[in-house]
Amino acid sequence: MDAVDQQALTGAVIKEHQLDLAQLWLEFVGLGGDASEQLIRDYCAGEATLSPKERDALAQAVNEHCSAEGLPLRAPFSSSALFLPQPDRKNPGRHDPDRKDPYSSK
Repeated sequence: MDAVDQQALTGAVIKEHQLDLAQLWLEFVGLGGDASEQLIRDYCAGEATLSPKERDALAQAVNEHCSAEGLPLRAPFSSSALFLPQPDRKNPGRHDPDRKDPYSSK
């Protein structure tokens, strides 16, 4: 996944679920991340960049938090493919309900 897309999608999940950045930063550090809390805040605001390792550690922290809270959205990893809904070929204009979302835990 492109770094800009990963940043935007991770920030969107954090914003949508109103996740606490201080708590996420602690979880991020526990997963091996070494960026400062302020850098994580800047990254989530689209004002800074992180290495793929740091982006993935943050995505893991976000996803673990979402999983523990039963929240549906997940942050993508740098190795994730960008998922675009595919149209239902049988019913143009509708999305195929059988197509699996790669970010879903179901």
